[in-house]
Amino acid sequence: MNLNILPGNSFPIGATLSKDPKGVNFSIYSKNATAIELLLFDEPHAAKPDQVILLDPKQHKTHHYWHIFICGLKAGQIYAYRAYGPLEPEKGHRFDGTKVLLDPYARVVVGQEKYSREAATGYGDNCA
Repeated sequence: MNLNILPGNSFPIGATLSKDPKGVNFSIYSKNATAIELLLFDEPHAAKPDQVILLDPKQHKTHHYWHIFICGLKAGQIYAYRAYGPLEPEKGHRFDGTKVLLDPYARVVVGQEKYSREAATGYGDNCA
């Protein structure tokens, strides 16, 4: 899939459909992330994302909000994030760039029929 990517807006937070231009704006807040990836999935039960987009902080970050607009995406696009940053539990930072993260502002969650809290909370990749 060839994507037309724009910087996007920090507001509103979450995934928001747009009619002009047609597409979806994604915005997520993270005060301490050093990098964010947007993961796009073509199928709800896909083991791996079909597209991984690394957000450039020079274009896709306003204060602590990471944002991106992708032209042509439609309602129902399956997406998630990966967040990178410090792993300093003593300071409350538990970034693990191998973890697939849900959007806390998502209106619907789809995915595996069998949820594993162990996979979600342990170290390492939880996608698959």
